Amino acid sequence: MNFASAGAVSVTLFKVEVPDFKRVGESATLMCNYSLSDGEGLYSVKWYKDNEEFYRYVPRSRPATISYQVDGVEVQRHFSNNYNVHLQSLNLRSSGLYRCEVSAEAPSFSSVNGEGRMEVVYLPKHDPLMTGGEMVYALGDQVSINCTSSKSYPPSEMRWYINNHPVSVQSNVSGDNVIQYEPVVHKHGLVTTRSGLRFEAMEHHFVNGRMTVKCTSNVSLRKPDNPFQQNVPSLDSKWVVMDCELHQK
Repeated sequence: MNFASAGAVSVTLFKVEVPDFKRVGESATLMCNYSLSDGEGLYSVKWYKDNEEFYRYVPRSRPATISYQVDGVEVQRHFSNNYNVHLQSLNLRSSGLYRCEVSAEAPSFSSVNGEGRMEVVYLPKHDPLMTGGEMVYALGDQVSINCTSSKSYPPSEMRWYINNHPVSVQSNVSGDNVIQYEPVVHKHGLVTTRSGLRFEAMEHHFVNGRMTVKCTSNVSLRKPDNPFQQNVPSLDSKWVVMDCELHQK
């Protein structure tokens, strides 16, 4: 959370709580925890999404609360007050940077603000679908398998494993090649991810005459300003497994 203040320090902002992530259709409560110095009166509490005001609390006004139409934001006013704002029916457009601004009355007119980012996600409803594989391979056969994720947002990250060993996205010395297809973007921004695995069946691919190929689809919450960050916790992980036998000549 980031905090900022303006004017004499007569308003103290202790904490702004914005959920890191929520699922489509869920509700969220945003909290702005502050205090006023002795003798100071509250002028207003305002909430913004991506710099657009969507909620205002002014105790001297009637009604004290008012909400404004902002894309992706639906305020439940009867559950909202000068400390909390309750949002309902979240959708993908609800993702964004939320800022709380607290202002004191005259004569100080001091104000403080803090912000936090919320991402709204749609997790896959089904396991990935694996196609193109055979149940029996002979040494030298070409293995060609595709894997397709269920719709999600953010897009699923596809990973391959052979006998529980991860396959590099880059071509490697063992000749296992991963193909990343263009994602399919559906209505409302949901995305289907497809990946392919190509290699020549060789002895090292089989353990006691059997080979296991696994495809996983993972949805993680990477920060928008750092898409290459490491060790990002997975929000959802699904997989499909195919067992193959070595054809004995």
